[in-house]
Amino acid sequence: MTNRQRGKKKSFGKIFLSVFLILLIVFTLGLFVIDKYGFFGLFGGDIMEDISPIAGGDSEFAKKYKDSKRVNVLLLGHNQELTDTIMLGSFDTELQRVDVISVPRDTYYERPDYPGAAYQKINSVYKTEGVEKAAEAVSNVLSGVPIHFYEIISDDGVAHIVDAMGGVEIDVPMDMKYTDLDQDLYIDLKKGNQVLTGDQAVQFLRFRKGYPTGDIGRVEAQQNFIKEAFKQSIGFGFPKVAKAVMEEVDSNMKLKMAVRIAGKAVGMDTEDIATYMTPGESSTFNGASYFLVDEGKTAEMMNTIYSMVPPEE
Repeated sequence: MTNRQRGKKKSFGKIFLSVFLILLIVFTLGLFVIDKYGFFGLFGGDIMEDISPIAGGDSEFAKKYKDSKRVNVLLLGHNQELTDTIMLGSFDTELQRVDVISVPRDTYYERPDYPGAAYQKINSVYKTEGVEKAAEAVSNVLSGVPIHFYEIISDDGVAHIVDAMGGVEIDVPMDMKYTDLDQDLYIDLKKGNQVLTGDQAVQFLRFRKGYPTGDIGRVEAQQNFIKEAFKQSIGFGFPKVAKAVMEEVDSNMKLKMAVRIAGKAVGMDTEDIATYMTPGESSTFNGASYFLVDEGKTAEMMNTIYSMVPPEE
């Protein structure tokens, strides 16, 4: 099912601004630097020759699409060292489009070396084995797609960036009220269209108790936030926002590479961003709730994404 639609501090909602950070760093920041200072042509050559996958590089999928010009970024948001949100941002440098794929945190991922139902969920891999194994797990779930970079940001980072933007206007779909003293979490938002401050944006991204479809509804709301944040960033004071991003983001993508990739993104707009949900269904067994990925439909989704061709003139 599709819809065109790690870490400095422990956090649940930080991942969603991480997607925005990809867009902002790679596109907005890079394009600002290029446009203002005239760096066109400074970093020439084929980008793909200068990057190597941290996961999935030897998969059959990677071999099939060895000539692809896609740069893939793993986005992990963790709370108490569990990656409660997992996304893959894929930028096609030829077609100038971004595809964002959400992987449910409860996705069943068998790990015989780690007994216990909780350790068979993909969100536990980062805690026990680190970011590269987490990238390997996501690659395996997504048909072996190669992953090149990762992005990390804290709740405080999310708030800082949103405040630097002057807030993000969003239609809150319902009254959101929730308190969890153990997590020091206080959510109190009213339904309706409004401009969220940084702190309010974090509340919106962390809220998950009131959606009829549970975690799936929360992911859909957060995907909407991503698109709105990116759309509204266009036209803001780039230096201020870029400074906030560079202070908060932790990534293995260096600024030089971000600027090079940005050169491939000239002319992009929000219509060039699509969001997807990993196909599958929820199930309960061994005393735990899991999301079971439909491997066939996932392979079809990934092949569709990778097989996109430029529209006819």
